[in-house]
Formats: sequence, structure tokens, C-alpha cells
Amino acid sequence: MCPHCASGECELDFIRSACVYDDVSKNIMLPFKHASNLKYKILMSRAMINCLRDLDLNVDVVIPVPLAYKRLWYRGYNQATLLARPIAKYFNAILDVDSLYRKYKPDMGHKTSKQRRENVHGVFKVIKNENISGKKILLVDDVMTSGATFYELNRVLRNAGASAVYAVSFCRVVHAI
Repeated sequence: MCPHCASGECELDFIRSACVYDDVSKNIMLPFKHASNLKYKILMSRAMINCLRDLDLNVDVVIPVPLAYKRLWYRGYNQATLLARPIAKYFNAILDVDSLYRKYKPDMGHKTSKQRRENVHGVFKVIKNENISGKKILLVDDVMTSGATFYELNRVLRNAGASAVYAVSFCRVVHAI
């Protein structure tokens, strides 16, 4: 758990990651994300499920972090969706890939935490409110760098009436404190 979450200041109900972003996880996550090396999806999703097993979690909807259409077209797949499918199955929850829309913004690589929050602010929109309102939602992504994407999705989903918002990623960048 990061110092921010440990202090009780996490904006979501919780965020969990299967592992730390290091040389090993980087050599799994980056080929999966950018080089269509899809064989890693089983290992990654199993690790994510394992990091959630000790929680008594009741999830209604699993939502992979959406890609903007331009990035989806370029990459050919949403890596978060590939990870979310077995997670939704494990929780016997609905996999929802249609309720959120993401506007295109330039890549956030090499930006500060503050710049990431500014960059992602306002890019998500709920387009199917009936799938969100009153629901306990688990967000799924491959990597968490600053948390900006999860925090913005939490804001948008809460405004649409979500009763709880959780998040899980395969790996997480840990900054020294």
C-alpha cells in the first residue's frame, strides 16, 4: 500500500496492485501493452485476482479503463479489457466496456503527478448512467503510475451515482517517500 493510501487519503474505496513496477513486471507489462504480446494476459490477470482474494469484495460491474478511439484503433486492442474479462468472471460481475467514453489526449509518459491529473481531467464521460448508478464498480488497468486516471474515473463514476469505486492494476509505480 502506498503512503497516500495508508494515510487514509485515498479517494477510491481502495486501490490494489498485484506487483510493483520493476524490471521484472516491466518486461511483462510493456510487451503486453505495446507489442501485442498477449500471452501475458493470463499471468497478469491471475496475479490481479490473487491480490484481491483476501478481500470480502462484492462487485457489481468490472470496467476496464477505456482507451480513446484513436489509441484503440492504433493499438488494435484495449489491454485493460483483456485483463478485466477473467476478473469479471471471477467476481461473477458484469464486464462493462460501453458505459464510459474517453476523449483523446496525448500520452502521459514522463509527466509529473500534477501534470497527469491536469491532463486526464475531463477526458472521461459516463454515457450509460443506468449501468453505473447504485453500483459497486471495480476499475481495471495494467499499470498505475500516479493514480490520476483512477482518481478521475472515481470522480466521474461517483458523480454518476456509483455506490463504491475500487481499482486494481497489474503493477504500480512506487515513488520514494
